[in-house]
Amino acid sequence: MGTGAAAGVLGAITPALSQPAKPAAPAALRIPNPPPLQVPRADLVNVLEYEPQARLVLGPAKSALITGSDRTITDRITLRPRMNIPTRDLDLTCTLFGDQHFTPIIVGPIADQKRFHPEGEVAMARGASAAKAAMVISSDASLPLSAIAQAATTPLYLQVYANSPKLKSVLAESGAAKARAVFVTVNSGTGSVDWKGVDAVVKGTSLPVIVKGLTRPQEAKEALAHGAKGVVVSNYHGGNAAALPGTLLLIEPVVQAVGGQIPVLVDGSFRRGTDILKALAFGAKGVLIGRPVMWGLAAYGADGVQGAVEMLQTELARYMCMCGRPSLAAVNNSLVRVHAALPAGRNDHG
Repeated sequence: MGTGAAAGVLGAITPALSQPAKPAAPAALRIPNPPPLQVPRADLVNVLEYEPQARLVLGPAKSALITGSDRTITDRITLRPRMNIPTRDLDLTCTLFGDQHFTPIIVGPIADQKRFHPEGEVAMARGASAAKAAMVISSDASLPLSAIAQAATTPLYLQVYANSPKLKSVLAESGAAKARAVFVTVNSGTGSVDWKGVDAVVKGTSLPVIVKGLTRPQEAKEALAHGAKGVVVSNYHGGNAAALPGTLLLIEPVVQAVGGQIPVLVDGSFRRGTDILKALAFGAKGVLIGRPVMWGLAAYGADGVQGAVEMLQTELARYMCMCGRPSLAAVNNSLVRVHAALPAGRNDHG
């Protein structure tokens, strides 16, 4: 552009720039910012993206009940990839409590799910079944156990609390729920567990009993002595996490304590397939998922549950391949590298 042309353009712009700005529109005429729109489920790329979608539906108060996690340790454990290992015949199946599972990912128990979706546990059961995942039903479910069971096509397990006043009545309903095992939650983290409640469950049912809420090897040994057929390493109780990061680092000592006699499962802050692979590398035989499937339920109903579980299954498969582990039997602790330990002064392994 020549000098004369440039001067002509600037001359045309200058008067407009020198004019006073138009006054702002009256407040009554201003158009407010539109509320954020929910993203179609198919557009989400990982489980973490389900949480803000659930928040849009639930609002801040309800969404606060199913948010939060402590990933301080999880994010500082890395995987060791291994190339040139055939993974065409990838196999994620496993057997737990007499049932064949498509993957070791199980939908964990969360109480009163109608708080988050009108269809509650029925939609959860449909979504879990569509993803070929087993489900643990809370004894504080918002719908009849028989209705939940009718919606499921995959194994169902029943969760109860040790020393609950309604323990007998819940166990009596296990048949209506077609339960395949009973998870009994105990109060751990204090150095001692009241085993009377576990004994009552073992005596009150013919189903396998899995003790949930253990963090120490000695507790796992005691669970085994009291007739448990499995344990869940967990510091979550009633939806709240104890002040205990590093659940992944608690798995291996518990696995060593039970010596392969019973399977060890785990829950707590699992958000990616890589998290699940790390747990399996430390010796866990299964992982219970809670908050991610609740985000899916709240935002999209049964479809959201299915989507969240399938994302985790796909990620687990992908990273098993990248690490050269074509089956769960090939997953071990040589797969992981720990870049952090428990905070100084903590002795949660003992």
